[in-house]
Amino acid sequence: MNRTASPRRQARGFTLVELCVGVGIGATLLGQAIPAMTQLRQEQLLRATADTLAADLRFARSEAARLGEAVHFRVSARGAQACYLLHTGAPRDCDCAGGQAACKSTDSAVLKAEWLPAQQPLTLSSNAETLQFQHRQGLVTQTGSVEVALENGPGIRQVIAITGRVRSCSTGGKLGRLPRC
Repeated sequence: MNRTASPRRQARGFTLVELCVGVGIGATLLGQAIPAMTQLRQEQLLRATADTLAADLRFARSEAARLGEAVHFRVSARGAQACYLLHTGAPRDCDCAGGQAACKSTDSAVLKAEWLPAQQPLTLSSNAETLQFQHRQGLVTQTGSVEVALENGPGIRQVIAITGRVRSCSTGGKLGRLPRC
């Protein structure tokens, strides 16, 4: 009997074991990537908020020179849902804590108001409630710092020198090229 062996057909596709191993490896990698992506997104939000804060502090200094009168930078309601505003007039005449920027007298005017993004893990704190940028030399009558930070995480502090210049540094960890405070 001469039997000719028929060539075995090549199996195509994956076995169930190979498929389960591939899915397991993919799930492990994805499980490690999602927290890292969340942290990266939060740090980008922190940097963007800190950059806006630094730009607003520089704006306050330049507006004081342009308008020829003092401009006040005031932080209201610390922590989450905090806000800050730039205004002219009396030092504590304007506020943004009620969800809307308002001044008590007509001699004061709000130049800009900014609230922290809702439902985000950011906090705002300052060691001075009001900073006054003088119009003659651009000096700040009270030096201070304003910090935006992630809850239980790193932060970016904007330090305002007596000359009105702003510099940034990181607190609670290294953030990009920022020096540590």
